Amino acid sequence: IYFTGDNIESARMTGIPVNRVKMLVFAQLGFFAAFAGILVSLEALYQWPTTGQGFLLPTIAAVFLGGTSAFGGMGTIFGTFIGAIIIGSLKTGIITIGLSGYWTNLIYGLLIVISVSIHSILRRKT
Repeated sequence: IYFTGDNIESARMTGIPVNRVKMLVFAQLGFFAAFAGILVSLEALYQWPTTGQGFLLPTIAAVFLGGTSAFGGMGTIFGTFIGAIIIGSLKTGIITIGLSGYWTNLIYGLLIVISVSIHSILRRKT
């Protein structure tokens, strides 16, 4: 999976079935997303299409803050875990000082833009 995400052409040259790997990974992600949706629905005791909408921006911010590149390549579970801890701490801090939810979304958006910009700059240097 890492090799396919890092360099598709090299993966094809070494004989890895890139399309099959992509299909299997997307199928697994779909299964886990559905499972997470079921768990959230069971906790809330109701189902609505927009139930998990509030989880999207913090999750993306945690992944990018943890070091995963938006341009493909490798990310680590440890980095994403650290990103999630930082996002959780930020959310707690924002709530503690009494700012509204709009500020939380603004800060998450800024973190995403800054993280992707840093990855873009580092990618150009290599």
